[in-house]
Amino acid sequence: MRYIVAVYCTALIIWICIRIFRMSQQRQAELFSIHTVFLAGFIVFQLTASILGLGFNLFGDIQPTNFRKTPLLFAGMATIFLIIFEWSYKRDWSILARLRRSGADWDGNASGWILLALVMTFFGFLLKVVFAMIPLVGIITSQAATGVLAAAAGCAAWGWSKNFRSAGLASMALALLVAASIVILYQSFGRRAALGVILGFGWAIYYAYWRMLPKDVMLRWLAIAGIIASLVLTLYTATRNARDKFEGRSIGEALRAISEVRLEDMTAGYVAILTGQNSGPISMWAIETYGRGYPYDFLHQVKYLVTIPIPREFWPGKPYSLAKEIVYQGYVRRKGSGDVYNVGPGVIGHAAHDFPWVALPLYAIGLGWMVRMVDERTIWSFHRPFILIPCGAALGQTLALARGETALFVWESGVAIFSAYIAMRIGGRVVTFLDQMWPTDELPPQDPTMTVEDWDDQYYEGTV
Repeated sequence: MRYIVAVYCTALIIWICIRIFRMSQQRQAELFSIHTVFLAGFIVFQLTASILGLGFNLFGDIQPTNFRKTPLLFAGMATIFLIIFEWSYKRDWSILARLRRSGADWDGNASGWILLALVMTFFGFLLKVVFAMIPLVGIITSQAATGVLAAAAGCAAWGWSKNFRSAGLASMALALLVAASIVILYQSFGRRAALGVILGFGWAIYYAYWRMLPKDVMLRWLAIAGIIASLVLTLYTATRNARDKFEGRSIGEALRAISEVRLEDMTAGYVAILTGQNSGPISMWAIETYGRGYPYDFLHQVKYLVTIPIPREFWPGKPYSLAKEIVYQGYVRRKGSGDVYNVGPGVIGHAAHDFPWVALPLYAIGLGWMVRMVDERTIWSFHRPFILIPCGAALGQTLALARGETALFVWESGVAIFSAYIAMRIGGRVVTFLDQMWPTDELPPQDPTMTVEDWDDQYYEGTV
């Protein structure tokens, strides 16, 4: 049965990919959208992780014990989740009408956007390095910095798009991308935040330039960018695997570790990406454990999300993350050190822990609604980069929603998008004061590259 489920998970991946391209062709969603990023995370953290576990015994510290029934239950829950998620995403929620509105914005030439990216990078530095030293407040500012620095990279990319063939603009944009990445790596070596900066850069390029290219040219650029990003992520993961305890290490030590990476480390890094930190097998373990070995915790993720802003110093008994609880319940320890660490239970594992008959459909509906909200705001803001760029400021967290701790990533996504929006508004005023940007007139909420016929077909005849 385990091998049949592995083949079925492969079929689910193919179905997801076909659906993404079909929705793009039918103008139901952009090819590079929050919807696409979330499903990419679901593929890696739930499906390829399960395929490698079931088919090749690539399990982490936790694995299911019943390989006949548990994989089948997992496949059923994953299918139900995807169906309900897609239904929720396509549904025309009444609140979406409030997002379809016009508005004024700021714009500028390439130098204005590069200057704004520099200002945003400075804001990110303050949040990540300076304000992070303040007790309690530093936790929020560090989370905010991920969105601000991703938006800084997006501003640099938007400036580059003003003249994509300019070597000078390309050099400045890439230098600011590196600067934002260095700041985000201060005293940490996490993948999500760094990947969020890279994806924020690509998000801005896509909406400022690539999406207006012919389809074949756009796909070619996306493929090249995807290959480069995957190589960078593989090197990044290999570096983490080659050296332990990166928290608190200097950038110099991190760069030294990169220089020590070997080919076998790169191979291990690539496999580590595909195994998705074993979230799929952990989800299976949760399916056969909760409700039997341990009781369900009804809608734990909802309770955890609501209590995240409350410091544990003020409420010691507030809910812990499931990722931390599984370390104890599954008797997981970091190899060689004995320190407790977190594991990703996966969104299906969360549903299994939180009473699946209610949690599974509720979480699928909630995530589908949330993803559609951001995508809808993006679609109606093609001409408003001060709205569009913040919408892509939490892509690292979006990619990890399917890995879990899902409630935490929902919270961090909201903080990142809101912080990026506020920082861009403040930075925009600074750059405008320096006469490098100027207010634009209020424009109708539509893509200026579309014809009237395209607009009518897409938005007024119900194809979205």
